[in-house]
Amino acid sequence: MCMALLALAANAEYSDHRNRQIDSLEQVLRRPDLSWNDCVSAHGNLMWGYLQINGEQSIMHCNKVLRLTEGKNKGLKTRADAFRLLGQHAYAKCIYDSAKIFFDKALETISLMSNNNAYTQSDIDNLLSATYGAIGNMYNIQSMTTLAIEYYLKALELFQKNGWKESEAILYYNVGEMFLEMGNNDEAERYYNLSLNVATSAGDSLIMAMPRSGLAMVMLSTNRLSEAMNEAELSLDYYKKHSDEEFEGLGNGYVLIARIFHNGYGDIQQAQNYLDKALEIIGNNNFGITDIADAYSFQAELCLARKEWNESIDWCRRSLEKNDDDLHHNIIVYKMLAEAYTHIGDAKNAELYVEKLHASMTEMSNARHQSAISEMQVRYDTHQKELMIERMEMRHKTIMVIIVLSAIALVLISLFLWRIIQQRKQIVEVKSKLIGERDERQRLSHDIHDRLGGMLTATKLKIEANENDEALSLLHQTTEEMRRIAHHLLPDSLTRNGLCMAVSDYCNVLPNVHYTCLGEYHRHDEHIEVLCYIVLHEIINNALKHANARHIWVQLLFDENNICATVSDDGVGFDTDATYSGCGLSSIRERIELAGGKIFISSQRGKGTEIMFTINA
Repeated sequence: MCMALLALAANAEYSDHRNRQIDSLEQVLRRPDLSWNDCVSAHGNLMWGYLQINGEQSIMHCNKVLRLTEGKNKGLKTRADAFRLLGQHAYAKCIYDSAKIFFDKALETISLMSNNNAYTQSDIDNLLSATYGAIGNMYNIQSMTTLAIEYYLKALELFQKNGWKESEAILYYNVGEMFLEMGNNDEAERYYNLSLNVATSAGDSLIMAMPRSGLAMVMLSTNRLSEAMNEAELSLDYYKKHSDEEFEGLGNGYVLIARIFHNGYGDIQQAQNYLDKALEIIGNNNFGITDIADAYSFQAELCLARKEWNESIDWCRRSLEKNDDDLHHNIIVYKMLAEAYTHIGDAKNAELYVEKLHASMTEMSNARHQSAISEMQVRYDTHQKELMIERMEMRHKTIMVIIVLSAIALVLISLFLWRIIQQRKQIVEVKSKLIGERDERQRLSHDIHDRLGGMLTATKLKIEANENDEALSLLHQTTEEMRRIAHHLLPDSLTRNGLCMAVSDYCNVLPNVHYTCLGEYHRHDEHIEVLCYIVLHEIINNALKHANARHIWVQLLFDENNICATVSDDGVGFDTDATYSGCGLSSIRERIELAGGKIFISSQRGKGTEIMFTINA
């Protein structure tokens, strides 16, 4: 992800942990008469002090804190900090499962503080808000935006309750970065302005500089060039005054203004002047690989604009050497390489990078789809835990009722309550899965069509200009296939015209697929129609990919209360006693049964397959 997510401060008010006195604290730890409290305090300060300069040392001091405080009813605040910091180290390395475990342990430790009179409510709110913010950042990095916002809002409530302005401003900035990454300029601008307003009221000039850079990016993308330049220059002024400690901000500030001159005003020379300043700072300081790669790729863009094809290729390669793990960055660089090689007449390399461009866009779409599925799974697991807690609470109430009521009445009440819980659980599971899958298919469809489609079209125009027939043919086929996939993930006709017409549209574009709709068709509940379409889509795709069939027959039958669908083929068939996971049939069966429907699968090797499901609509 290209955004910079700031960790919320450990001490309510925003603070810079780089200022902790590491050397003097290391000296403290060498004292032979050091008390337990002083030892915990020194390790606690060192785990933060090393955070920016030596991650392994920071982790080592976190573990020292955990060993010193294990099984004790004191030092809980430092212990909770250590768990949270270990979680931040884990998600920085993309070890998300471990990060979640550490954050859960931090929350458990904070809950112990609630029953300990040694800690104030302010101490507890401070740790809770910082942990919520860190969890929000973790989900943000994984593109689980709904969960990220959920935890950000939990932190925000505590910031506002206690008047912690700096942390509130940082949180708004993080949310703004998230919406900018998603391409939602309106929401990004709103949150950047919230961050700027709160930072201004707190008088924190650093936090004022950060959202100004974000606002400049939003304004550049919406062609408000004078406003963009004003915000960028105000941000840059701060970094110039603090160049020793904020050299990364200064370098990025120069790159931002260079982008405004080039992408906004079309002034390549001024853009190069500012980029040269950024490259000079990068060469003299220890920059992050993402920032270096971004500067190098922008230099390649300027070379491309001046038709310096070989120089552009060289800067693209240098950018990829610094960072080839970021798909968004790779897509930009591959596009420039394809264009540059096309201009110098190197068709082989041009075709190579068009293929890499397509592969990276496909990988990005799959990654976003997987992130959405992961978010659905986390929500489902959280819901299961809540149901478990609810059942435990209900059991406790039942025990109290046993004392008052007779055994027969108690059994009847317990059975009644259990039935209600099971019904609610089933309804929540079905709706959450259907809504989540529907929203993800819609978002994925729009991403593929609007964002990736635009990039492929731009590349196509560039290649057309050079009449590279072979690469152009490949790109045209790729674009058409992408649009077909995007349309059929979740077609608009499903919402407008209903299930019968949507399935008909899909089957009509497929070879050797024969579709029939029987009965008196009328619209059903939206969730049921989405479920039926998704299931039919997957069954038909499975048949196309695995059955090796000459013909596939699809039939929908409607009556007053039921939808019945059948997909049959004359393909190779399979052993129904074997596991279904390979073709996704187990997932299909689960969804149908959660919706209260039934599914029947009949197949023999060499004799085709028939799958039928019915749902009470």
